[in-house]
Amino acid sequence: MFSKKQLQTSLLLLSLAGLLPFVIICFYALPFADDFCFGWTASEKISFTQKFLNQYLYWNGRYTADTLVNFHPLVTGKVLVYQFCILISLLATPVTFYFLLDSVVLNHQSSPAKESGMKQIFSFKSLLVSPLITLFYLIYQPNITEGIYWFIGISNYHLGNICLLLHFIFLLKSFSANGKSKIVFQTFTCFLLVVSIGFNEIGALLIPAFYFSVLVFRSKTESRKFFAGLFFIAIVSSAFVFFSPGNFVRVNVFPERYNLFHSLLYSTAQTLRFLSKWIFNLPLILLSLVVLANADKVKLKLPVLDFRVLAITLLFIVFSGSFIPYFATGILGQHRTINYVFFYFILIWSLLLISFSQKYLLYEKSKWLKQENRIFATVAISVLLMMFSGNSLKILRDYKADNFKNYTTAFFERQKTILENPHAPIAPLKIVPYVFAVTDTESDTAFWVDKCMKKYYTETGNELK
Repeated sequence: MFSKKQLQTSLLLLSLAGLLPFVIICFYALPFADDFCFGWTASEKISFTQKFLNQYLYWNGRYTADTLVNFHPLVTGKVLVYQFCILISLLATPVTFYFLLDSVVLNHQSSPAKESGMKQIFSFKSLLVSPLITLFYLIYQPNITEGIYWFIGISNYHLGNICLLLHFIFLLKSFSANGKSKIVFQTFTCFLLVVSIGFNEIGALLIPAFYFSVLVFRSKTESRKFFAGLFFIAIVSSAFVFFSPGNFVRVNVFPERYNLFHSLLYSTAQTLRFLSKWIFNLPLILLSLVVLANADKVKLKLPVLDFRVLAITLLFIVFSGSFIPYFATGILGQHRTINYVFFYFILIWSLLLISFSQKYLLYEKSKWLKQENRIFATVAISVLLMMFSGNSLKILRDYKADNFKNYTTAFFERQKTILENPHAPIAPLKIVPYVFAVTDTESDTAFWVDKCMKKYYTETGNELK
């Protein structure tokens, strides 16, 4: 019979094994589409301020993302730098989840002697859950190519999620801190709030809405001024996003914008579509049963909201991920915004299950799933199912077909052709991995991807190596 620690360690190793393919293919990720646009503009011989203003005044108000894209790794001319940026972004995900969980969940030790006279540095429960959450996020993300393996995608969305979680981590730390430490934590909290809002319009809507709700319904008297300050910062930061001159320029590209009925109808349909797809996913159902059965073991440092409030919050977040692009452009696009809200679906769904179970004492009615060996078996089956489905299955198919190697070869062969004959139409790649659903050229000199690629190679003088 295995011990509890051995079972938990086995689950941790299994989750890490599931994450390994996603780490490996970071070194097969190659630039595409907007990468060449921003690789070209970031290489211009003008000041950073002018580069930033060119984006902010003439394209969008995403001031944080506008800053990041002007440090595009293609400026170096080295593909490995591009791939390391992708890798760091990916690895930051479970690390950030770990620190968030460690900030929210109370971790009781069965014996003070286990701490050997010093505070335990790592919480094993948080260490176990964080890669599991990351695995689910990677495998069932609607468009993982643009969510994880594209520098422009991580600059506009994924890193925005990471920064917002860091913001909440420092906020939670500030509650228990005193003196100078409290001031330091609050300063970082405010700074990360400004940074988080500047990534995209979805965050610029949801983050102020969150602080408005906290201010109205949940803030205590002693923290009310601080939350009021955070709400004010959030509103001002969001105004810089929504009312930037560049946003008014960009919307003119989309003639179907501002159709309220169309946006409401299609956003509702997309909300139901994605929620159904995520909630009725077999691995999530199995993991949800485990959470429901063991909700009494989860001790949070913050009060859990009523499950009905969490359900409404969940609907609002997913709906916002569809509504804003529909309203601003008339289309949903490439599911980039759904990637963004999927991140929060996972966290809020977990809280909703805990709240629901504690409200109706479901953990008392599910004693059959409290035994360690049954928990292990259920979670292990869930992880194994994940490893052979979704984006993980695409990776396996790509490995089997040797698509990653062929993709890399085709990419550099095309680059050689462009450098030798820069005025010829750029042919699309014939081999692209299933997991890398890139926006490619169209052999059309007027198509924007073709134009950006040609400008990058001809005007920067770079040859990617």
